[in-house]
Amino acid sequence: MDNIDRTILSILQENADIPARSIAETVNLSPSATERRIARLKQEGLIEKVVAIVNPKAVGRTLTILVELEIQNEHRHTLDQFQRWLGAAPEVQSCWYVTGDADYVLLVAVRDLDEYNHFIDRLMEQQQALVRKYKSLVALKTVKHSLSLSVLP
Repeated sequence: MDNIDRTILSILQENADIPARSIAETVNLSPSATERRIARLKQEGLIEKVVAIVNPKAVGRTLTILVELEIQNEHRHTLDQFQRWLGAAPEVQSCWYVTGDADYVLLVAVRDLDEYNHFIDRLMEQQQALVRKYKSLVALKTVKHSLSLSVLP
């Protein structure tokens, strides 16, 4: 990956809809050469996917909660099942397996506390043998929300 690739990645992270010809002008390449680079970046996995970032409030997801989960055991089979369960839960926007006091940290987006309580009830009912305890951190204000990574040297 060279500096042109890094610049292309940086531009696409800000706006994946920008036409290749506009990117080409910025990086001093032809549009076709730019399109080939973008295709290669996708093929090599540097660009994992192109998505639309939806405003949570616009679709009624006005409550963001970080959830720290502590589990009973860390057997591979049990963890795999649990991670599949978390991956299928529509309320869970992101999930990380972490070090420290918690074993997992979830980013949960819900309409209100009733929906969150329903999620926790399902979690504790369906995963009761695994979840030791949980801690909820309600987000009061989003200070920064970004999926962009620094790719420039």
